[in-house]
Amino acid sequence: MSDVYDVLGVARDAGPAQIKSAYRRLAKVYHPDVRGGDGRAERRFKEIARAYETLSRPEIRAAYDAGWASARAVARRRVRGIVTTMCASFALTIASGLLFAAWMRSEALF
Repeated sequence: MSDVYDVLGVARDAGPAQIKSAYRRLAKVYHPDVRGGDGRAERRFKEIARAYETLSRPEIRAAYDAGWASARAVARRRVRGIVTTMCASFALTIASGLLFAAWMRSEALF
């Protein structure tokens, strides 16, 4: 599932009135009665309804926000680990290249 704030097009600090307004605006566009027979619109409407359900209840919204913050922290740690690995690999590549060049230079002297 995508981010519920993006689905409704509201900021993370949006109040209940803004969330309700965004939901109503999108529901008018994607409601199955308005777009009869359009499967994509129906799926989009269900996604919008789920997002509104999540954000309209303070306890569910708080749990969602906490999970989102936790997932972001995990992603940051994962990226940090990948960057560290790439830097170490790059440093080893440079060091081995320098050692190889020094070895070739010493071989050429003899």
